[in-house]
Amino acid sequence: MNNAVLKTNRIIYIDLLRILSILAVIILHITATLLTSTNDFNTASWWVSNLFNSSARFAVPVFFMISGAMILRSEVKSYKTFFLKRIMPLVVSLVSWSLIYSIFTQYYLQKSTMGAGEFLLSFAYKFILDRNYIHLWFLYAIIAIYLTVPLISRMVKACTEKELRYYLLLWFTVSIAYRFITDCVLRITSESLYVPIMNIPLFMGYLGYFILGYYLFHYEISRKLKNVLFNLGIVSFFLTPVATYFASMYSGVLDEMFYGNYSVTTFFMAAGLFILFKEKDVAISAKVNDKVKRLVGSISKASFSIYLIHLLIEIMVSRRTEVEGSLVETTVTLLFNLGAVFVVSYILVKILNLNKIVTNVLFGGKG
Repeated sequence: MNNAVLKTNRIIYIDLLRILSILAVIILHITATLLTSTNDFNTASWWVSNLFNSSARFAVPVFFMISGAMILRSEVKSYKTFFLKRIMPLVVSLVSWSLIYSIFTQYYLQKSTMGAGEFLLSFAYKFILDRNYIHLWFLYAIIAIYLTVPLISRMVKACTEKELRYYLLLWFTVSIAYRFITDCVLRITSESLYVPIMNIPLFMGYLGYFILGYYLFHYEISRKLKNVLFNLGIVSFFLTPVATYFASMYSGVLDEMFYGNYSVTTFFMAAGLFILFKEKDVAISAKVNDKVKRLVGSISKASFSIYLIHLLIEIMVSRRTEVEGSLVETTVTLLFNLGAVFVVSYILVKILNLNKIVTNVLFGGKG
């Protein structure tokens, strides 16, 4: 590999991808309200929100890819150590933030007078079913994948590059291409298409992005394939908002077919972006001074914590985006919300990280 690695063993293109992805996650959430509050798809405000949201769809797949690239590098020598150091901090963070968001929703937003016992029963039920808050699903998903890491890490290291390509090709066929075809059939005919042979569990879900990240991080792909994936990624950035508009017009309501984490356009955006940043790694590292690298590393390390806290901050600091707002008004409001939520979240995370106990309880020990 030809990665520019900092003295702290940080890889700058991975750090930059983390930062870009957490910004994209914030964009997804600050644009969601307007996109789902109207079925008038010809207003300037809807189009601005659609463009912002569409361009940020790479975020979740890239987070899974980064996790796979980083965690699958090392060998799991002790199941106990791996569980305590990797999985338990995520479980603690999940419980802590589920409780925080539940209390905030129940007693601040809904002004509930529910008693403590009833609240705890309700919380436990929602916690088991992942119904406490919208963005915490990611922790459930990443914990589930981490449980497979002791086995998956052995598998990927035992596989040749050709075998990993075969896995990724089959995963793409089952999870991306097949899903795209079934989505198209459903919208055109109102009938669900089910092909039993495509039900292959190991080749379905976010595990494919996890292994894709490992593959792209560890192997150099041909220039031709890079160009194909990169160009399809560029096309997808432009295609997603247009396709979403026409699909929504056809359905009469917001159609999220091209917004999904397994949509064909999202896949190419995520893969193309990962390849681009890896290609530019050495050049970026050479141009960026040590102070900027330290800041990038600091923000990158805080990205997980920002993910956990940002929706709480959004409720408190973001401005309302009007459905009938002009192009300029909507753009300025969304950019303000993005900057405010990101900056306030980062600063608050750094303040909370001054206390080690708080860091361990809220953020799994991550800075």
